[in-house]
Amino acid sequence: MKIAIAELTDNGIKPLPENFSSFERFIKDFCTHIGQTIKSSKQLAEMMANKARMLAEIIEKALISDEVNYENSTLKDQMTAFKQILIHDITPKGFADVYAQTIAYGMFAARLHDPTLETFSRQEAAELIPKSNPFLRKLFGYIAGPDLDDRIKWIVDSLVEIFLACNVEEILKNYGKQFSSTSGGGREGADPIIHFYETFLSEYDPALRKARGVWYTPAPVVNFIVRAVDDILKTEFDLPQGLADNSKTKIKVDVQGKKVEQEVHRVQILDPATGTGTFLAETIKHIHKKFQGQQGIWSNYVEKHLLPRLNGFELLMASYAMAHLQLDLLLTETGYKTTTNQRLRVYLTNSLEEASSEKPNLFMSQWLTDEAAQADIIKRDTPIMCVIGNPPYAVSSTNKSEWIQKKIADYKKDLNERKINLDDDYIKFIRYGQYFIDENGSGVLAYISNNSFIDGITHRQMRKSLLESFDKIYILDLHGNAKKKEVCPDGSPDQKCV
Repeated sequence: MKIAIAELTDNGIKPLPENFSSFERFIKDFCTHIGQTIKSSKQLAEMMANKARMLAEIIEKALISDEVNYENSTLKDQMTAFKQILIHDITPKGFADVYAQTIAYGMFAARLHDPTLETFSRQEAAELIPKSNPFLRKLFGYIAGPDLDDRIKWIVDSLVEIFLACNVEEILKNYGKQFSSTSGGGREGADPIIHFYETFLSEYDPALRKARGVWYTPAPVVNFIVRAVDDILKTEFDLPQGLADNSKTKIKVDVQGKKVEQEVHRVQILDPATGTGTFLAETIKHIHKKFQGQQGIWSNYVEKHLLPRLNGFELLMASYAMAHLQLDLLLTETGYKTTTNQRLRVYLTNSLEEASSEKPNLFMSQWLTDEAAQADIIKRDTPIMCVIGNPPYAVSSTNKSEWIQKKIADYKKDLNERKINLDDDYIKFIRYGQYFIDENGSGVLAYISNNSFIDGITHRQMRKSLLESFDKIYILDLHGNAKKKEVCPDGSPDQKCV
């Protein structure tokens, strides 16, 4: 890897400030000696972030070089598949970011499951990725194999050395104790993983963390929404077990051009913007409480009646990897013991794009195609009854697929205003959830969202559409709109709600 920090011109030596940060990272890496066990969570996050940042820069330069020189490579092929299946306008830099983070956190997940602390390698990492995440296992099959691009092999092996010098499980335990003592408690379970990810992203790229919206979702809010959905299922849908209901219904699905009747669970749950899995994790915790004193039947219930109902979609590979890691650890903590290695139904996909029967079959990227095909089964055939989550907010949304644009058109009918501001991502996700509930014929949509749709002038058709779809609408408005200088109903002007 060569980095120029200056160049010789006719007028003398000209500095290249755009390369200063890369040069600084390589000098720090060169001077860092891993001579003892890493015990600090902050130190591990910093070292992981530095390696991942270097890896991203190498991947970006390799992709640009391949494009300029018209060369084929496994990296280029994977980015092509990523653009066709997930993010159509992703740049080499954007792909390099998500790819490098995914490798770093795949290693993190593998090391967390490693019973032999004295050994670790790319090959071992591939074997240790939980079978509940077939996509990441297949990706690491490439990372561990002979086809790994030589330009990134050395930095991946360097990342392995970091994990060889630490006990990730012990670091997380200590981090969890430290966090609980400084936060006054209240953040339990696998939350240290999420906070570690926040620390990692802050070191990796603070601006990227803000742009991606990777922030801790307040546990009380998530808990309230999950409990509210559970209560509504009991009181409004005559389901005494609420979210734990295991009753089934029959649906017809298309199998090779023929309609085939299948039996599926009635209370299907979907978080279409899963992120790091916070809402699905809270759902598991809430249902698990009903099994206190009945641990003997918990594993069987999870296998047959919980995992087949928990669905999640996520667009960003690193967040997707974190969601799988969090849910896998949480289920283990509840005492769940798998007998079938059933995959978690959290998929890497663009929620706002329509299910497609045609997928590109590109060399070295079959795992991405398989993942998308599995997600499409949920989009197309699964009778989703509960849509929950905290979808992204983005006024200048880049999610402009033809499918969601047609759905949003229902909110724009007969509006004669010169400017119609209905393209925010949160509005698209509300329409997306509404679509699933309409398709199912009944259900619950429960989001944390922007509040502009409540009284916005151009949102009147949106409100009308929602009133036509839903028999009851409950809104808990926290009055957190800073543009309107809103305050909590019982608060003073300097007590803003968020």
